[in-house]
Amino acid sequence: MPPPERYNTGYNLGVGGAVVNDGRLLLVRRASRRGRGNWQIPGGFVELNETIEAAVVREVEEEAGVVASVQGVLGIRNRYDEDGGNSSYVVLLLSPRSGAPNPDMKEVDRAEYFSLAEIQAMEQISPVNIEVAKRALAEDSRLLTAQTVSQPGRGTYTLFVG
Repeated sequence: MPPPERYNTGYNLGVGGAVVNDGRLLLVRRASRRGRGNWQIPGGFVELNETIEAAVVREVEEEAGVVASVQGVLGIRNRYDEDGGNSSYVVLLLSPRSGAPNPDMKEVDRAEYFSLAEIQAMEQISPVNIEVAKRALAEDSRLLTAQTVSQPGRGTYTLFVG
């Protein structure tokens, strides 16, 4: 039975990639859309045909030129407002595998690694991204890590557990 029409409408799901390299966090500076000039972790919307893990790896590579692998879920941001509806944003911790920060020059015009002190001194960064930086750069970031679970007749799932 399909879900009622009132479900799965007015929602969006986004992901953010907290890529940590040698005690520094990868940030990008927005060049387009709302938020122009603001620094944040790379990220974007999850496409209909991808998992959150695939989406965050894609977004980090597209925006910042860094190929990375997912370590686990660092946090979840959720909000509701009349204009945007219900918005969920999953922040994942990633490790870089290859590539140096290189902005796409469309969505972002800068991509760099920063220390926590440098991030806290920035003028154009949101409180959410400062909190992400604190958690991502902490010695114990208390992640939810991925486990693959198969369910007969339903396929394979990724379950994030602590």
